[in-house]
Amino acid sequence: MSLLYRIAENVCYKLNRLPGGGVKGLMLMESKVLADKDELPRNIYRKGLKIKTVNYLDLKIHIFKDNKKKNKDHKAILFLPGGGGMARATSLHYDTITKIAKKTGATVFMANYPLAPEYNVRDALEWLEKVYDRILQRYNAQNIIFMGDSAGANLILSLTYRLKKKPGKLVVISPACGLENGENRNIRLVFEDYDPILNVKMNDIIADNWCRNVPLDSPDISPEYIDYKGFPPMYFFYGKHELFYPHVMNYLCSLRSQGVEFSKEVNSMCHDWALCSFFPEGRRAIKKMSKWIMK
Repeated sequence: MSLLYRIAENVCYKLNRLPGGGVKGLMLMESKVLADKDELPRNIYRKGLKIKTVNYLDLKIHIFKDNKKKNKDHKAILFLPGGGGMARATSLHYDTITKIAKKTGATVFMANYPLAPEYNVRDALEWLEKVYDRILQRYNAQNIIFMGDSAGANLILSLTYRLKKKPGKLVVISPACGLENGENRNIRLVFEDYDPILNVKMNDIIADNWCRNVPLDSPDISPEYIDYKGFPPMYFFYGKHELFYPHVMNYLCSLRSQGVEFSKEVNSMCHDWALCSFFPEGRRAIKKMSKWIMK
């Protein structure tokens, strides 16, 4: 790992031992404040992108294109940001979208899907099916790439499972696996000491809101219970220092035994490290996923 990342992670560990829980305490506090802000950050308009926002069934879809690079291969990316189904995109997501759009020339659709507490995960999936149908009116399915992190990663997997006409590729960043209670929750409790930013209490809040009235072992929530027959190639990015790590490892072993085609990038880093371009590992990850998208 880079020296910069090791320093940042050690600082997080030290802060987490302070009263209030440090970074984890702050993240927990944020997860209790349901953030439904969907305004774009002002600085994104200075990134050399053509940006359009459309209203679709009472929600917004932001569309990003590079001003200079032509979309020669007519590719589209449906990007679903994480946030536990309770919060909108952060600066990390917008930074990643900007870099991906510039490196690939693809048109990036960032969908502001329905959030808890007003909606649950199934409401979001039903809305996203309609969004995908709309994208299919302009793009061939094989030229569409689904991309998401955390809760957004789970959504792209569940959405693909629901679709008859599946996209060409999936980029899956730090999926949330092993969300059930009982033994799976106990494993997360043990492993959260290694995680510098997440804790199991946050998972519980998400289960009570985003997963409301949906069994935690449903394919609409947990990637482990999806039938992967007919799935396109997938590229996974995840960290050894996230509390989902043991479950992600078991999940990928299961995929391999089923003969599912996938690649992976794993580092001894935190949840969503592949979005963190202020670390060299994150910059390399964005380059790799961009190159893979364009193959």
